[in-house]
Amino acid sequence: MHRLIEIAPAKLNLGLKVLRRREDGYHEIVSVLQTVDLCDRLAFKSAATGETLVHCDHPDVPAGPENLVFRAVEVLRLETGDNRGVRVDLDKRIPAGAGLGGGSSNAAATLRTLDRLWGLRLGPERLSGLAAELGSDVPFFLTGGTAVVTGRGERIRPVDWEDEFWYVLVYPRFPVSTAWAYQNVRIGLTETEAYGTFLDFAEKSGRICADRLFACLENDFLPVVEAAGKGVTRILAALAAGGAVACSVSGSGSTLFGVFREARQASAAVVRVRGPGRRVYLCRYRPRRQACFNRLSTDIGKG
Repeated sequence: MHRLIEIAPAKLNLGLKVLRRREDGYHEIVSVLQTVDLCDRLAFKSAATGETLVHCDHPDVPAGPENLVFRAVEVLRLETGDNRGVRVDLDKRIPAGAGLGGGSSNAAATLRTLDRLWGLRLGPERLSGLAAELGSDVPFFLTGGTAVVTGRGERIRPVDWEDEFWYVLVYPRFPVSTAWAYQNVRIGLTETEAYGTFLDFAEKSGRICADRLFACLENDFLPVVEAAGKGVTRILAALAAGGAVACSVSGSGSTLFGVFREARQASAAVVRVRGPGRRVYLCRYRPRRQACFNRLSTDIGKG
């Protein structure tokens, strides 16, 4: 069998509010998720019967059951009884522990591809159910685009997005554990209700005015990431000084981003935020399920 290639895009949280801790141990949230054209690439090929092989070009990414790609294959096997083997080669571009959803996107790409490759024809509802077993963000990545997400992240309301912006993503020199971030977030820390009110309207109407969104952008994890130090405040200040209409952190961190109206400003900001050990990416919106790869990325000062 020839290799089958699938693209797994990163996501940005364009704001994130933590509303409360649920009885099941998860947290109730509200956020806007949007896929961008910073992507991992996965290559699928048949392997020996019942064998799952995951190989990644990044040494810090596990290859066994800790990997969400591996777990996605096992979930499909349990659901369908299919015992075919598969080898997955993962070309990793999205940094881990960055709040960009790389592992979740890889898992969704695996579900989509094997459903097609193995002729399972599970349909959107069953695939979404399996995705939710793997993680809160995984169902969103089955289609991507722009959506208001609620619950623990599994309730997805796609919304229209017609605006053109450039995003400068800055991954500093440290990852952030999601579990650690939720242990340290102060629920209700920010007092304004503008973001939640705006998203309530967006969810009901199915559309978003980007200017209004960026005017009220909030992420409850930003104080947590800023407290971790590592130059976070300086990076945000540099993005703002470069003309960003909004700056924040994606997910629970640690990737910071600035939103720019013009490519010229965004390109200049890439230079402005360079620093030892930082990875900087210039990205744009990636619509629902439209194949693409990174428009431009810069990997600056490794180590």
